[in-house]
Amino acid sequence: MSPKQQADPKRYGSAWSAIIQLVRDGHSWSGHERNRLLLNRGGAEFADVSSISGLDHGGDGRAMAMVDWDQDGDLDVWYRDRTAPRLRLMLNQHVPGEGSRDFLALRLEGTTSNRDAIGAVVEVVVDDASKRLVKSVRAGDLFLSQSSRRLHFGLGDAGKIQEIKVVWPGGKVEKYRGAEVGGTYLLKEGTGAAVEVTRTSRMVRLTDPPSKAYQSENARIILPAKIPLPPIGYRNALGKPQIIVGKGSPRLVMLWSASCEHCARNLEMLAKSADQLRAAGIDVVGLSVDGGDGISEAYNLVDSTKWPFEWGMIEPDAVDRIDEFQRALFDLTVPMAIPLTLLCDREGNVSVLYRGSLRVEEVLSDLKATEGANEDQLHALAPPFAGRWFTKPIDPAIALELMARQFEARLEEDSLFYLEAAMWRSGGGPKGVLGEELVQKHYTFARRYKAEVKPERAAAHFERALAIAPSARIYHDYGTMLASHGELIQAKALLKEALILEPNLKPTLGALALVNKLIAEGK
Repeated sequence: MSPKQQADPKRYGSAWSAIIQLVRDGHSWSGHERNRLLLNRGGAEFADVSSISGLDHGGDGRAMAMVDWDQDGDLDVWYRDRTAPRLRLMLNQHVPGEGSRDFLALRLEGTTSNRDAIGAVVEVVVDDASKRLVKSVRAGDLFLSQSSRRLHFGLGDAGKIQEIKVVWPGGKVEKYRGAEVGGTYLLKEGTGAAVEVTRTSRMVRLTDPPSKAYQSENARIILPAKIPLPPIGYRNALGKPQIIVGKGSPRLVMLWSASCEHCARNLEMLAKSADQLRAAGIDVVGLSVDGGDGISEAYNLVDSTKWPFEWGMIEPDAVDRIDEFQRALFDLTVPMAIPLTLLCDREGNVSVLYRGSLRVEEVLSDLKATEGANEDQLHALAPPFAGRWFTKPIDPAIALELMARQFEARLEEDSLFYLEAAMWRSGGGPKGVLGEELVQKHYTFARRYKAEVKPERAAAHFERALAIAPSARIYHDYGTMLASHGELIQAKALLKEALILEPNLKPTLGALALVNKLIAEGK
């Protein structure tokens, strides 16, 4: 980090966050560098055969490893991309000449040197000794990866192996005989004999048929951690402002539009399944994203489906929150699209996301599976395919803090919702690092809105900061703001609270004296 970056770490950190977000939005980290395969033409020239090899997928490649995975005598490739699918096995379909076995595979085992023979150098002499092939045993031979320690030699049309020479770690030289073209052999230090190893052929299915989930435009995602739904504001059918918060029962929240066919089918299906949903204790809220001329169409659709649940028009800032919620959940940014349905638990945590068409049976099954599930159980339910995690479930406090950090870039004020949740889930509480950060951010927003003469918004942040950690400074600023707007009785109470914490705080003593004078004068 340069001196200038050290002087302004916040800007430096913000720049990195912006770069990472660009990558998550689908931009290439390294310029869409597709995988390449170069074919040696027998000399110093190479031909680019990337396309015809099938290796040049569009993902940003990161690491690869070479191994004869299917044990058929040629090297296959495992490689990892930054983008999904993250891991691919590319089977080598090399077909040797008729009756030919054009390779030699060797596994080395040290006795006086290290057992894995790391550092050993092998020279294979073929035919009339005019051709010599050299390879070494390595650990970590490629970027972020380790290929098979078995050395694989492509022999082409060579007919006979004359000699194998090994320079073991430490410098001892040993010659081996008895190896033939097309075989796999163990070379053990100190024996001088190549012992043939029987290869077991592996049957590998090149392509697995995609599941129904991948064949469909619909998606169902069970979240691996409990993440609360951010506050969602809407205006109900009568135009009165409402807000969705956890209220003790599971809830389906569906975003829809009257111009969307899938939305209309979902509304109709949910309306017809009202008895099933209510019997399961599930409340439903339908939130239309229509505005302007689309509002009347939204009312018509609700009437035509005989919608039996709560519904309304979602506020634009609430749509932004749901969009950011999705951006924070997934490594690759998911475009906002409808219909989008969220299954929330009794505490207001989102447990399942549904994109596209809904099935009531699936919703009921998901509620049964996720209701009351702990972090380990949710972690196991999340993958859309069979398998086992090699990582542990994320700590709930860390998950909430990650949500807060994602919101900071675009919706900084809304990030405080998740930062507070993370504070309470962490061991530190209000006196910890997150608590101190949260109070400072509320105080900063309060002062900003105070300066902008927005007392109601400033008051909300002052009160939130004081609820977390009372402070004489915050009581003082809140009290003086109310006094400037004529709220003298409330201002007096706040200034007195500040003096309880710091009895000799001169600015507060002066402000309180002025407030008492104004009250006495009846102003």
